[in-house]
Amino acid sequence: MVVNIYDTANELSRQLRETQEYQGLQKAFEALKADSETFDTFKKFQQAQADAQHKQMTGQQPTDDEIKNIQNLAKEVSGKKVVQDLMNQERQVDSMLQQLNKTITSPIQELYSEVMPKMPGQE
Repeated sequence: MVVNIYDTANELSRQLRETQEYQGLQKAFEALKADSETFDTFKKFQQAQADAQHKQMTGQQPTDDEIKNIQNLAKEVSGKKVVQDLMNQERQVDSMLQQLNKTITSPIQELYSEVMPKMPGQE
């Protein structure tokens, strides 16, 4: 029997869109977009953060002004309720994805279980 795990992954992706967690994230993102001023600041923050990460990946360091700009933008957007709501929804999606990852990778964990050190209290 041939298993196409990518078909399963594509089905999982489709089902993810139907979850309460994803739909909550989608609604929170739509609410953010509806607040055009906050959304513009959010986009500037995302771009500044991406630029700084790109610099670091190429061996450069962001300037003090770039770091200060990112910090100022982060402070500005993090105080907005629509951004706080988005972050809460992101945490819920992340929690679900962590649980899924644990389930998906359990065969690998089981495979290596006999050589994994036991944590105190585990039997």
